Amino acid sequence: MKTLLVSIDSKFIHSNLALKYIKNYCGDRFDIKTKEFTINQKIEYITDEIISQGADLICFSCYIWNIEYINEIIYILKTANPKLKILLGGPEVSYETKETMEENQFVDYIIYGEGEISFHEFLCAIHENKELSSINGLAFRCENEIIINNSREINHDLDKLVSPYENNEKYYDKIIYYESSRGCPYRCAFCMSSIDKSVRFFSLERVKSDLLVLLSTNARQIKFVDRTFNADYKRAMKIMQFIVDNNKNNMTIHFEITADIINDEFLNFLKSMPVNMFQFEIGIQSLNIQTLNEINRKTDINKLIYVINEIKENKNMHMHLDLIAGLPYEDYNTFKMSFNEIHNLYADKLQLGFLKVLKGTKIYNDLEIHDIKYNKKAPYEIIKNKYISYEQILKLKNIEELVDRYYNEKYFDTTIRYVVENYYDNKPFDFYEDFSVYWKNNNLYMAMHNRKKLYEIIYNFAKEKEILSDKLMDNLLYDFVSCNEKEELISIFDKNLEENLRDVKRTIAKDEWFRKEYFNIDDTNVCKTNAGKINAHKIINDFRLVNISGDIILFIYKSKDNIFERCKTYKINNLINKIYDREGVN
Repeated sequence: MKTLLVSIDSKFIHSNLALKYIKNYCGDRFDIKTKEFTINQKIEYITDEIISQGADLICFSCYIWNIEYINEIIYILKTANPKLKILLGGPEVSYETKETMEENQFVDYIIYGEGEISFHEFLCAIHENKELSSINGLAFRCENEIIINNSREINHDLDKLVSPYENNEKYYDKIIYYESSRGCPYRCAFCMSSIDKSVRFFSLERVKSDLLVLLSTNARQIKFVDRTFNADYKRAMKIMQFIVDNNKNNMTIHFEITADIINDEFLNFLKSMPVNMFQFEIGIQSLNIQTLNEINRKTDINKLIYVINEIKENKNMHMHLDLIAGLPYEDYNTFKMSFNEIHNLYADKLQLGFLKVLKGTKIYNDLEIHDIKYNKKAPYEIIKNKYISYEQILKLKNIEELVDRYYNEKYFDTTIRYVVENYYDNKPFDFYEDFSVYWKNNNLYMAMHNRKKLYEIIYNFAKEKEILSDKLMDNLLYDFVSCNEKEELISIFDKNLEENLRDVKRTIAKDEWFRKEYFNIDDTNVCKTNAGKINAHKIINDFRLVNISGDIILFIYKSKDNIFERCKTYKINNLINKIYDREGVN
């Protein structure tokens, strides 16, 4: 029987980890192929590709972002060819499995729970024409009846699972998902990982072996899907140090961590990590104590804030902080308080998410207690509850969009901080709320806007609010020049602030000391008669000079992908005078 494993990823850069585990665990005994698509591709293209494989059994990896898409594909495939067999697996069909099969008559089998062993036994039974009733973790149809077999016991020896990655794969510019553990030590009421009652680790030897393969690829990023990577902090340090020692291609590595369990030893270790290699995602969700208690998160808020500030001070790794709107006991005003405190930590990203009501979680079981209403289609996002209205949820969605555009991309850092500190009493939520009203009143949410337009929009907003000042314009100009290397000043700025310094720029570029000090260029490696001219030409497009309120600011562009090194700035009024004196220029 020819078997096709199919994933529908949310983006092209993603890769599906589950299919790789399943295929490699089954080995070469069976005729198995895999195909990966995205939700952005036409269904006709996907169905054509699937049918062309000539498979008898088609298996889909199901998640909240693709289940609606998969249901549509299944309907088309089975309508076109009723003899096809369809199998579903993954978290989206692992709970209320019977109901899923009752709702979708085209599904023949479901593997629920961890799938590697169950799927292997299923294929063996099919090939050997054996009974399916003894396979734990399997649901199937028998005539007109849906049979749900016993669940499978948790596999505690994860090293028995064949590595999902092979040496010949390159993953050029993709995100690789990887796990060094399964399960989570916490029981967060909204998270499906809370259902797994144990934390299990792959051996360090296995993890290192896998990482050697992954670090040799051309992937954009390795994203660990461990729910709490630092649950065992000593193990976490060993893995991170191994990555540092072997990350020859300078990939970025992403971890989800819990911040308030970090001790001083781990903090000191983090100080030694390379710049821009690691990203931490920290799920804070709320700072409202009643909410935290209800969702089973025992958070030491003071320790949390201390740790985040300490990591931020190192300026060597990105931090993404998560908040969730729509949680129990979290109304609009308490969410505002959580937002303000977390925003004012000024981490690299603030991800404002909305509660998703997932089958099997405590939140799902407590729907009536909190009068939770949610969208019945994936991703099952909250509509309202007894604490927050739908209208307030919509306000937060508008604010989320502005946080993404103006905060998370790091193109408006000094402007946002200046406005919040000087006009909103350090209450950033009030700023985004006002800004959102301005966007709505001016129909700005209805269109896409390039980055230049975003500068114009915040300028016009400040003008309308009567908070536009020389200092605010200085910050806006600073942000524009530091984040837009090749772009000319737009109309809201006085272009003479840069144009009048063209001759100064050419003069200092010819200075040998300037080139060596700021660009590490040594003229001794070039013929002396041409050194200044050649090396000045090399750097002339790598920096800008702009007059900001009388200060001549030198902008040197480093790495556009590294927010810590995107642009370095220096005030150089005195330096220019020294160079002019040395060169005898008036």
